[in-house]
Amino acid sequence: MSEDAALLARRGVLLGAAGLLAGCGFRPLYGSNGAAAVAAGEPSVREQLLSIRVAPIGERFGQLMRRGLLLRLGTGIGGARQPAYELRVGPGVAAEGVGVQIDGAATRVRYIATANWVLVRLGPPPEGIMSGQERSIEAYNIPANQFFAADSSREAAEQRLAATLADQIVTRIAAEFRRRAEGHVGEAVSMPVIPPASPGDALPPGLSDPASPGVLGLPPGSR
Repeated sequence: MSEDAALLARRGVLLGAAGLLAGCGFRPLYGSNGAAAVAAGEPSVREQLLSIRVAPIGERFGQLMRRGLLLRLGTGIGGARQPAYELRVGPGVAAEGVGVQIDGAATRVRYIATANWVLVRLGPPPEGIMSGQERSIEAYNIPANQFFAADSSREAAEQRLAATLADQIVTRIAAEFRRRAEGHVGEAVSMPVIPPASPGDALPPGLSDPASPGVLGLPPGSR
């Protein structure tokens, strides 16, 4: 099943569950902001998510993340039509070999990915309104002398990492929009240029840049 199909299926399950819970006082995270907010003409959480454009993110992993963010925001690959906000993300990925053999070759690789992000209300002047850092861990096996299988496993792990981080970011933003719609005041945040999250930031020691196969004893072509 493709990521798009899986995401649509998951949304269907969540919407069905939200309908069952509505009678118990449960309010969907992406629903309206309540009668008072609607009467005041304030946009719903869903409308706010649809007004977020995602700034370009470098490297292949960044492109995977950006695609996942666009899908989860609901804007589609084309992005927001009338953006009121811009989401800026700096992802970083580190890797370590586990199950290392006597010859130093790893039989399994663990990825730890982080994503620094800031949501900016477009100006003038632009204003940072929320920010955070998300983290996810994935792993994949390296079958002996099966380079194609190793590549496929690595790509699948990267896609899962990107999807998880995108989920976390959009959920965090939606929750904050909901919180503010209920009358909680948010504070402006500083707007530094978002650099890629350093693999050494808030990660366990001994991790390496996954762009260097030799560090993990991986065979050529396994990156």
